Amino acid sequence: MKIKEKIAKETIKSLILNGANKNCDPIIIKSSKKQKSDYQANGIMKIAIKLKKNPKEFAKKIAKNINKKNILKKITISNPCFINFFVSSKFIEKELENMIFCKRLNIKKQNKKKIVVDYSSPNIAKNMHVGHLRSTVIGDTIVRIMEFLGHNVIRENHIGDWGHQYGMIITYIKEKNIKNISKMNLEKLENIYKKSKTMFDNFEYFKKKSKKSLIKMYKNNKKYIYIWKKIVNITLLENKKIYKILNITLKSKHIKGESFYKNMLKDVISDLIKKKIAKKKNGKIIVYLKKFKNKLGKKMGVIIQNEDKTFLYSTIDIACIKHRSKIIKANKIIYYIDYRQKRYLKQIIEISKKAKYINKNLSIHHYEFGTILNKKNKPFMTRKGKTIKLYDLIKKSIKKSKKIILKKNNKINKKILNKTSKIIGVGAIKYFELSKNRKKNYIFNWKKILKLYGNTSIYIQYAYSRIFSIIKKSKINIKKIKDKIIITNSEEKKISIKILQFEEIINDISKNSYPHILCNYLYNLSSNFSKFYEKYYILSEKNKKIKISRIKLILIISKIIKIGLSLLGIKTIKKI
Repeated sequence: MKIKEKIAKETIKSLILNGANKNCDPIIIKSSKKQKSDYQANGIMKIAIKLKKNPKEFAKKIAKNINKKNILKKITISNPCFINFFVSSKFIEKELENMIFCKRLNIKKQNKKKIVVDYSSPNIAKNMHVGHLRSTVIGDTIVRIMEFLGHNVIRENHIGDWGHQYGMIITYIKEKNIKNISKMNLEKLENIYKKSKTMFDNFEYFKKKSKKSLIKMYKNNKKYIYIWKKIVNITLLENKKIYKILNITLKSKHIKGESFYKNMLKDVISDLIKKKIAKKKNGKIIVYLKKFKNKLGKKMGVIIQNEDKTFLYSTIDIACIKHRSKIIKANKIIYYIDYRQKRYLKQIIEISKKAKYINKNLSIHHYEFGTILNKKNKPFMTRKGKTIKLYDLIKKSIKKSKKIILKKNNKINKKILNKTSKIIGVGAIKYFELSKNRKKNYIFNWKKILKLYGNTSIYIQYAYSRIFSIIKKSKINIKKIKDKIIITNSEEKKISIKILQFEEIINDISKNSYPHILCNYLYNLSSNFSKFYEKYYILSEKNKKIKISRIKLILIISKIIKIGLSLLGIKTIKKI
């Protein structure tokens, strides 16, 4: 239920009647703990000053003309000119009843759009490491939310499977006469990659041979293409295992690597030259952009083809945007790549705009993210300086979760223990990541990840399992009960409004892509439930109508937790 949106619309109508611009913003916010109201308009003074009117008198006029429409019980004014909104309990009760038997909790779908989400994008010939966690789990959460809201979401795992590193690896494999490539594991392949990189950086002859190998690969030489395919497949099989254990919705069909666009590259180059966007210089083909300057204040050049006729990431990314716009006909493209790529991506978008590769109805968004740090505020690595593998991180979390469960119940069935520890361990890592503002760096801390209290997935899981236990013990079949939800005190009203804000939260995330807002909401809802449960009777309540009402209320909370965690890609547990 979008209460805030409805209040905002009615307030804007009243503002327009009193001389304000139709684009005015009354800034409707959820009231803080200190305030007695449910919502508050904080932007009235700014609008009043702009219209040269007395702020308090202006606020009174606005409040008077707001249509309550059965949503609001009353409206008050507080100093200096805040408008306070009190939501009607009857309206809340009605909305809660509409939610309880609806699978989607009566959350409306948005106008359907075709949205491409570019996320995860691990490296080929390397193990996925902790640095891939952010792009993978944030991207997957947004995919789930967008689909929940009714959009046609196209997942794209844009892997780097086409470029100079393959020339290096293939040259090393051929030079060292390495056989049985298909039986090779990713550990050995990564070792070959490191050795080939050292050779490439230190020996000129190896660099020249690598470039020749790359050109042969580009020309579809069967032997070179065979080795290339094996390198890619070895990596993808390992990535698939990670996605499965992390409950990530990316599948093999969603992989659209750089090689997918290889046949478009020559046409893109010739088209950019024809349109006088790109030009040749010293054998290279470069696009100069006025909007981007170097340290000397000169126009920056983006190289799209080398003197040896090989292509760069820039060429591929321009072709990629063109394909997503002209072929897929997306309405929106969302990129989840770190903040260091921000300038580069802006340059690629600018070139694509100049070339008219971007349709008018297409919006492109880059949602960058920060870095995962260790206790010393350095990028999260092992003592040897190697990045920690994501699979090792997951195994460690599951192992730690198992110990926590056994401390609570050492007689638990082994099969249930393994299943539960996996859900808790994986959920703990994902939640710890998603609960952080994606733009900020954060310190990875095992103690905080698996805490039983505070803003962690385990705390929310405990709240969910407790509600499930209460409902089971009540032996009440909600579907057969005719008694409605009734709000009997201020605490019930607060928790009910919090329930109705779930739709607002989901819609906000779809606009700005901050999953931590959902984590904070689920934590606060779980915390509110725990306080409510400690303060008021539920199972031992003597008044039958109040008892049924409270059972219904916590049932909705459990449904929100289940859906909310599911949108974060985290499974729920009925008993811990």
